[in-house]
Amino acid sequence: MEGDRFEQWQARLAATDWTPWLILALGAFLRFFLLGIKPPHFDEGINGWFVDQMTKNGFYKYDPTNYHGPLHFYILFLSQTLFGRNLWALRLPVVCASIASIYLALKFEPIFGRNASRLAALAMAVSPGFVFYGRYSIHEVWLLLFSMLFILGLLGLWKLGTSGYLWCTGMGLAGMILTKETYIIHIGCAVIATFAAWLSHQITRSSNAKPARQTWSYLDLSIVIIAGVAAIVLFYSGTFFHWSGVKGLYKTFDAWFKTGSNGNGHEKKWWYWLMLIGRYEAAVAIGLLACALCQWFKDITVRYLAIYAVGVLLAYS
Repeated sequence: MEGDRFEQWQARLAATDWTPWLILALGAFLRFFLLGIKPPHFDEGINGWFVDQMTKNGFYKYDPTNYHGPLHFYILFLSQTLFGRNLWALRLPVVCASIASIYLALKFEPIFGRNASRLAALAMAVSPGFVFYGRYSIHEVWLLLFSMLFILGLLGLWKLGTSGYLWCTGMGLAGMILTKETYIIHIGCAVIATFAAWLSHQITRSSNAKPARQTWSYLDLSIVIIAGVAAIVLFYSGTFFHWSGVKGLYKTFDAWFKTGSNGNGHEKKWWYWLMLIGRYEAAVAIGLLACALCQWFKDITVRYLAIYAVGVLLAYS
């Protein structure tokens, strides 16, 4: 009896595809190893201070001139409540979000295939830039995670049309809104990429140009919308203790357009990021070169992603 059970476990282990788990393990190791060796950065200290204010007030008072949504602060509050007021508790949530982003890259397999999704996940796991920011308690990693979820949902709806991808789209959008006002850049680029991909298809015909039959219902759509709106209202209203914070959803853009477009000490030449990519991020550099050839990609979803990615890079540059 015990021998049969052991043989079953052996057979199950032998049949398991360990490659995705090895990629995730590598990414986790690089993010957890000596996590506290780097002293807290100014931004991390500010985020920690906001959490201290939450502890005193009982909620996060959203300020639209802060240019950051409330979600990260609530997650930090939960982490510090569970694990104490220390550097590991401050950085742990972003480390988890960074690893989740690698996992999410693997979930693109039904859209782009096994090899492409695994190579992308591996590149993310070892990326110097992503490892650095994946160990750094700031909002941007959450924005990456939710923007990936949003794009996964859009492409999944186009290719497969299931309700699961509808949830990915809705929760990705809600998560971006809860994270940072620059979500508008990703939405804008996603819309522009749709028209650009359509124009590209008119010039050179592509496969999968017709969307899949959608298997979700209007009830599914309603539930997704209600869930997303409820999460946005819950956190922007300071868990219902600061209702004026909801107005910050649009007031933040007024402040951002007036001052956020200024560099405020972060001004860089347009080619600065290309220089860093060429120096440190070989996989990204190869991907950008491939984007220049997107007109010859047969799959419309690959074209769309290439156009969207270049648009986001240009917008942030």
